[in-house]
Amino acid sequence: MAQSGAEITRQMFDSTKKIKTLTYKMKKMERIEGEMTTQIASVKLQRNPFKVYTRQEYPNNGLEVLYAEGDKAALINPNGFPWFNLKLDPTGDRMRKKQHHTIHNAGYDHVVSILEHLFKKYEHQINELTTLKTADWQGRECWIVEFNNPHFKYDTYTVRRGESITSIAAKYKLSGYMLLEINEDIDDYDDISEGQNITIPNDYSPRMILFIDQKLMVPVVMKVYDNKGLYEHYEYSEINIDPDIKKEEFTAEYGAYGF
Repeated sequence: MAQSGAEITRQMFDSTKKIKTLTYKMKKMERIEGEMTTQIASVKLQRNPFKVYTRQEYPNNGLEVLYAEGDKAALINPNGFPWFNLKLDPTGDRMRKKQHHTIHNAGYDHVVSILEHLFKKYEHQINELTTLKTADWQGRECWIVEFNNPHFKYDTYTVRRGESITSIAAKYKLSGYMLLEINEDIDDYDDISEGQNITIPNDYSPRMILFIDQKLMVPVVMKVYDNKGLYEHYEYSEINIDPDIKKEEFTAEYGAYGF
């Protein structure tokens, strides 16, 4: 029996959850203030407990970030001005400036959690909302799963006590950056107060396209759209699942790093 887009996607969920360690190169294209921006970085991570090291190649070649779950700050080597290491809150405005996501979202767990939420929310229609094709991408045979969501819309939301843009996005599996973009009077992720009415989408996206490597069964391309068009586009290459990563490779003292 032919497989469906929903079945392939669920197999991908299972594959990503078996990963213990992961290295890859990420080409990230995100719409920031109306313009598509590009970053390219190498990523090394451990899923549990979460630890991650990234080294940017473009546009800031040599910029390094090191973060471990439970740390209050990420360590950053800017490889340029101000010429010394910085410690910054990974959810703070400086690290989130002109970024859709935080360092916590490295790897596959974040996107899988969003898709699982949508699959559960629309479980009785999911086969109608997804399509499946095959294609070659950079020499790799891929499944192409497209999720089209006709239910996507914008609603008015009344902020509750103690909520931030970040907590609202996490609660409803939305993009925090998108909430900032939609609500032009909100300056940052904490610039809301109890009783305030804001606009939020009811889902992460009206259209998502995944290229899933048929051998690895993990995403190699993800395209996310909103009502304006392409919102974010991610490409994974040089994927290595469960490599042997030494403990020292998640420390600033590791010899190959520039901290």
